Amino acid sequence: MIFAAWCACCVMSVAAQDCEISLTIAKAAQKEELPSQVQEILGNRLAAAVAGQGSVANSNFTPFFITAKTNTLYKETLSGPPVSTALTVQLTLYIGDAVGQKVFSTLTVDAKGVGTNINRAYINAFRAINGNNVKIQEFIREGKEKIISWYNSNYRQILVKAQKSASMHEYDAALYYVTSIPECCVGYEEASKLIDTYYTQYVNYNCQLIMQYARSEWAKSPDAEGASKAFDWLVFIEPGSSCEGEAKVLYNEIKQKVTSDWDFENREKYKDEAGLKKQRIEAARAIGVAFGNGQQPVTTNITWLH
Repeated sequence: MIFAAWCACCVMSVAAQDCEISLTIAKAAQKEELPSQVQEILGNRLAAAVAGQGSVANSNFTPFFITAKTNTLYKETLSGPPVSTALTVQLTLYIGDAVGQKVFSTLTVDAKGVGTNINRAYINAFRAINGNNVKIQEFIREGKEKIISWYNSNYRQILVKAQKSASMHEYDAALYYVTSIPECCVGYEEASKLIDTYYTQYVNYNCQLIMQYARSEWAKSPDAEGASKAFDWLVFIEPGSSCEGEAKVLYNEIKQKVTSDWDFENREKYKDEAGLKKQRIEAARAIGVAFGNGQQPVTTNITWLH
């Protein structure tokens, strides 16, 4: 029994290491408000540490976040020359669930920094957030494991939300849900099968708007540049969709007018099944990300951390 539990833990660790998890870089309520430049550098350090562990942290909205609270323990002005500031900062890192208000992983690091001004001292102190630090690696790994476990336990509820959204023609929301499940989770295969379904439904539902954008680009610039921009829209109209006929008419019109030295034919993706499939998945994810960002709270401050 102990051996089996140990094996399960090892499998989860490997899965967490190999699995790309998306995290939102959030701001935590600080005892002492950090200047915007310093806050940005702190976010960049967190993103770099997460990237070093095979995942992504950025401003895109997900239910899961990474953040850091700072507590300045010591601050002194050094006479120099040059005059400089030295400080010791207690950094408490968190990975958690913003919606459920749960912390999955935490780590406290004492960091020292010296700089020609207070901002530079903070920035130098934040170098302690380093992806090569074993403790930080373990902190991120633990957070990823718990997020994977969360998806494994809740993916069916996510798929139900996707189905409900699709039934109300909210296909961008449906795509957000089905593309949110990481590849390493047990629900990924089932979710991935729905990506194509919801994406096709999304395109059919929105094809008239897509045609409007394509015609507008071509009307504004009836040349190679306009053709490129128009075709960037046309490729989202699928064979068999309600706008396929209109799309082919516009495509043929463009093809007749663009100069022969522009390699338009090689961009014709109706016949490239492999390229089309990849593009559909990428487009579906982009739609889902855009929807998720639209649901993002006005502020990403995490105020409930203690």
